[in-house]
Amino acid sequence: MANKRDLKKFIRNTCGALAVDMIFARESFNQIDRKAVHDIVLDAARLQGKTIRRVNFSYDRTPESFDDYKAYKKARSLYYRQAYSSLLSDFNTDVAEIVKKMNAALPEEVRKAIKDAIS
Repeated sequence: MANKRDLKKFIRNTCGALAVDMIFARESFNQIDRKAVHDIVLDAARLQGKTIRRVNFSYDRTPESFDDYKAYKKARSLYYRQAYSSLLSDFNTDVAEIVKKMNAALPEEVRKAIKDAIS
């Protein structure tokens, strides 16, 4: 991501799309359990809130001197790269869990109807 704003938009859009897809599936197919849909939408909302709260972090060190600035800059860059990598990895893992729950909430006849509609 280019900046925090773009990362937050990505997180909101992804979680929103998960929730909307599940609500749309529930409205399209009456066989889907309303409780499962409710739980999945809540999981997506919790994931969004939890991940957006984790986006704001800072490097807590300052350069000691002008000579130390290159080392400071390199260490800061590495810190942010690892932090964002960890954030996105955790986010992707949680999204995969939500998608598994979404697939489990769909009865077999609904999955077959969706496959038939696609092909």
